[in-house]
Amino acid sequence: MTSDARPPADDPDPWAPHAAEPAPVRPRRRGLFIAALVVFAVGVVFTVLAALTPFVLDRDAPTFLYLGAMVFTPVGFLLGLLYAILGSRPPRV
Repeated sequence: MTSDARPPADDPDPWAPHAAEPAPVRPRRRGLFIAALVVFAVGVVFTVLAALTPFVLDRDAPTFLYLGAMVFTPVGFLLGLLYAILGSRPPRV
């Protein structure tokens, strides 16, 4: 065997035992992303309902619609920011 001889492509390098099997990549913090989406969507629904109620019922919207819009929308937004910040960090080894 000469120094120019190369092993076949399907033969893994014996000195790199983990080169043949890639590390499994799984989505990180998927639950936080889903929670942020759901909470933000609930806040948007409350906001739309609070805006449409005066036109539909000819009176002011109930207070819980305003409170729900003021609580759920920013909390969902902050959870989305937290997901983006934590997702940008490299995984621990």
